[in-house]
Amino acid sequence: MMTKNKKKSTSGEAPILRQDYDTTPGSKTQWLAEILLDFIGDREHPLKRPKNPSVDRALRKLIELKNITGEDIIINLGDGYFRPGPHDGPAVREYLAKERERARTITIKANTIEATYKGRYQLWGLEF
Repeated sequence: MMTKNKKKSTSGEAPILRQDYDTTPGSKTQWLAEILLDFIGDREHPLKRPKNPSVDRALRKLIELKNITGEDIIINLGDGYFRPGPHDGPAVREYLAKERERARTITIKANTIEATYKGRYQLWGLEF
């Protein structure tokens, strides 16, 4: 679950709301996810997904944030999370192909839903 946190304002400005990729800061779940993040090794020593769904979700969000910001590269090809090394080019290419296929499928689904809904709106005599 993404939470909204307020940034402290300076010089009387209104607080800025932002969406974070983490759970409640300081929570036990967040703490465990941050510890697990430090244990992610190379391809020879992958970290399995946590069995606790809350910790798993928090860890996946931390990994997503690291990947999105370019701070780190952490991938999972089914055997666990790992940080690819210099000889893991084929694994990275496989991961990227899977991610791009997911993105393509999501785009197709969104476009189809939009077109179908627009068509129904027209049948109802409304404009979308």
